[in-house]
Amino acid sequence: MTALPCADDVVQPHAIDSEQALLGAIIINNNALDLSRQHVQAEDFIEDVHRHIFEVMCARRDAGEPIDHKLMVAVLGDADLGGVTVGGYLGRLVAEATTVINAPGYARAIAQAARMRRVLATAQEAVAAMTDGSVRDPAAHAAYMIEALDEVASAGLAEHARRITLGQGMSGVLARIDEARAGRVQPGAPFGVPALDRKTLGMRPGQFIVLAGRPGMGKTTAALHFALTTARRSGPIAFFSLEMDGSELSERMLSALVYDPHAREPITYRAIAEAKGLSDGALRRLHEAQRDGADIPLWIEQQAGLTLAQIAARARQMRLKAERQGLPLAAVVVDHIGLVRPSKRYSGNRVQEMTEISSGLKGLAKELGVPVLGLCQLNREVEKREDKRPQLADLRDSGSIEQDADVVLGLYRESYYLERKTDLTDDEINRLARAQNILEIEILKQRGGPTARIECFCDVACNVLAEAYL
Repeated sequence: MTALPCADDVVQPHAIDSEQALLGAIIINNNALDLSRQHVQAEDFIEDVHRHIFEVMCARRDAGEPIDHKLMVAVLGDADLGGVTVGGYLGRLVAEATTVINAPGYARAIAQAARMRRVLATAQEAVAAMTDGSVRDPAAHAAYMIEALDEVASAGLAEHARRITLGQGMSGVLARIDEARAGRVQPGAPFGVPALDRKTLGMRPGQFIVLAGRPGMGKTTAALHFALTTARRSGPIAFFSLEMDGSELSERMLSALVYDPHAREPITYRAIAEAKGLSDGALRRLHEAQRDGADIPLWIEQQAGLTLAQIAARARQMRLKAERQGLPLAAVVVDHIGLVRPSKRYSGNRVQEMTEISSGLKGLAKELGVPVLGLCQLNREVEKREDKRPQLADLRDSGSIEQDADVVLGLYRESYYLERKTDLTDDEINRLARAQNILEIEILKQRGGPTARIECFCDVACNVLAEAYL
């Protein structure tokens, strides 16, 4: 038998008794293995012998073979275990075994001890790295710690995700229907475009929604409009801006908040950035807009190069912050998916990296129970077609984005292309005049609803999106 590993006289967290009780229960009743495998894995056992026994048990169960005392002795061999034979040790496990009913509880205790060991190891590595007398930038090690601890946090949350019966699921649906009919809940967080909300029922909890388009199509304009609308009506928004800093986004949001379709002097976000050309009247309007928007719970995380684990950890922190204020976290926005820093697991394989990121964002939506909106660039194949409206096949880098997304929205502005074309025909000039402030939002995919194309008013310079302005 192996001794419990120690570091600096610190005994590792362990659940030896639970390991022994679980293994004995499996030998007595093989169904205990099926009940426990959803909670524990072989690597969670601290004892090498227990880990090996559990691996053999899993292999035999998967092969459809029985697990009993005599067969386990034959497979493991009758080696000496510090004065105890394999047969003798297995006999002791059987004699002290728990019942199959208690197996899941022991499995959870083993898994929890394993997660505690991972937290302890991460902390010890940090102490060793920070106390060796050298001076270095701690950011890299802090990022590693966040990823390592996030894996533990994710596993713990997954442990609490329980199965439900069909009856429980249907009861929950009917309860939500009653709440919605009474006006106490909305089907989903609103996009702020009524036609789009009707077609999609808004951004629903647990959905991964992709907002896709070529550069210049208005992805950030649309995302900020969705975020502002939801923050006003439903609750706080966690906005991860991996491309622009908070100041740039604030300029855009100020321009949107101050927008008046009947005003003689539109205030663009470029004019706000330049500052000097603003009139006294424009400044007054901006100060009014700032006061009106100061309490909108739109929380911007502006650090570039975040990993998926860092995004997940900070989103959880924002959810806790919202709950402390008595509010639900309404949605998470990531601008944009292509700038999420991948882990080193698939280093150099962009397709696998994007698969990891898209599946991770879908997992985050389910874990937090909120919609996650991810902005996504389309590939250059769009530019080679005469009709440059987006298609699902245009999603960049990986087909997994299309697969993982519950809803895919494609953006298209015909005016963008016409403005850049030389020698316009009379027909194209007329089309440009009609399309000047038109943004097409096309529902390219929707698991639970129709596809459709919706035309919106869009003033990109002022970061404004609306169903229509007269």
